[in-house]
Amino acid sequence: KDFVVEFWPLTIAFFVLLALAIAGYWLVQYQREARSSRRSYWVDGTCTLGMVIFLFFSMRGRWDFVGKPVSTMQFFSYTTDPQQFPILQNTPIAVTKDAASRQLFTFYTNEELPTIFTPYYQAAPLSESDTLFGSMQGRNVVVIILESMAREYTGYLNRYIDGYPSYTPYLDSLMPHTLYAQYGFASGKRSVESFPSIFVSLPSFGGTFDEEAWTMDNYQHFNSYDTGLPLSLGDYGYHLKFYHGDEAGAMGFYSFLNRLGVQDQYTAQDYLAAYPEESDAKVCTWGIHDLPFEQAMAEDMKSLREPFGAFFFSLSNHSPFDMPKDYKGHLKRGTLPIHQTVQYADEALREFFERVKEEPWYRNTLFIITADHTSLSDHPKYANLAGQAAAPILFFDPQGKLQGEISNYVVQHIDILPTLLYLLGITEPVLSYGSNIFDQQAEHYAINFYHNQYLFFTKALTLTMTTDGQVSVQKPAAYLQTEPDRVIAPTSSEVSHYTALFKAIVQDYNYRVLKSSFSLRDVTPKASD
Repeated sequence: KDFVVEFWPLTIAFFVLLALAIAGYWLVQYQREARSSRRSYWVDGTCTLGMVIFLFFSMRGRWDFVGKPVSTMQFFSYTTDPQQFPILQNTPIAVTKDAASRQLFTFYTNEELPTIFTPYYQAAPLSESDTLFGSMQGRNVVVIILESMAREYTGYLNRYIDGYPSYTPYLDSLMPHTLYAQYGFASGKRSVESFPSIFVSLPSFGGTFDEEAWTMDNYQHFNSYDTGLPLSLGDYGYHLKFYHGDEAGAMGFYSFLNRLGVQDQYTAQDYLAAYPEESDAKVCTWGIHDLPFEQAMAEDMKSLREPFGAFFFSLSNHSPFDMPKDYKGHLKRGTLPIHQTVQYADEALREFFERVKEEPWYRNTLFIITADHTSLSDHPKYANLAGQAAAPILFFDPQGKLQGEISNYVVQHIDILPTLLYLLGITEPVLSYGSNIFDQQAEHYAINFYHNQYLFFTKALTLTMTTDGQVSVQKPAAYLQTEPDRVIAPTSSEVSHYTALFKAIVQDYNYRVLKSSFSLRDVTPKASD
């Protein structure tokens, strides 16, 4: 019912078309004439046979009987623009098949691959005079994942665009006091994809890492990871807890974190048990509204033993974009339905920090604030592949030791784990597809997967790869990947270097999904490491 109301133009169009069809049926009288000869049967039979033959070969994707039907991963190579993909997905060959399956690539030999890319990270000082390494040892860690809080909705990250509207006044005021990525990217398009990216430094590339998907898709190694942020913190005696205003077990978030050592959670049931008189605060669709839940979370965090790791995932900023009655009509309308709930989520975050800033643990805490993924978009600057993945990534230290802008390269979700281990001085190696954001010598890129294609972003270019391994090159997007005056065609050396790295990452990842594992036991550090 929510979608019927939210997308009311389509609802009206449906009933109008239905009414016209009914009226047309009654107004246009059709009387079949008696067949005067056998010719009409011959014509009907020929047309029917021709249609059956056409559909048969269309669904095979080839005009012969040789070999198997063409898979969907092959016909994407016939596009010249990724925006053509939705058209191809509505052709006979696509609608009769499942989405393209994951496949093994052999771009490089087993000996060559580790020399180009290995998903391995071990924190260490970056130089003899490195004072940042381990400078936050023993700090509490709070990871705040804001539902659908795309970069597009923020004002501060878009301040270089004249007249840009902002729906995040609190985040805008906080960012100058944080270390933030000017070119930040989510590593997935769904909430279930953000958790492995943020907490385990693993991209999703379309996989969900939950038990159901593992069983259905037979990707038996999706859940073979044995390193991650909670495990690393737990080894150092951290008290770990997950906060989410939905029902316990929703979307498999807690079961995922529980495998990584998180033994405690605070959910909608806990909130309603503590505040039974406030049951009207419960969102009809997802759970407890952000503001009351975050206030309850702030109260509950008083009971955490330091050092602690608190992981919070918000939920109000999601379709059907519902808010408490007190806020309806009091927020800037914007141009999209989500713009009001963005403001509500931003206000809830403000109230949370106002509540905890006087707590004794506050100044001894490192906060990481990001979004799980992007959402509705209508700004022309974001009408591109980079715009569909651009998300805020902030490191907030109340003591003020981390401040500034990272704009020399892009930053992504899978960079959070190695960066935190570096700051905390945790030297146990982990499996990681990301890089320490303070390491100027490391490769800095962002990867994602949507429109049935692998994506790779740097400040120099955008690369797309079809599921059969064909790579295409685009210039970077202004304001989202680089400065407007640097939006130029990448050099041949840049294309060659990043194409090789991109192919190596995808080859390594798919091999681990289908043949090996994401266990540190199956990772051999590169010689350079």
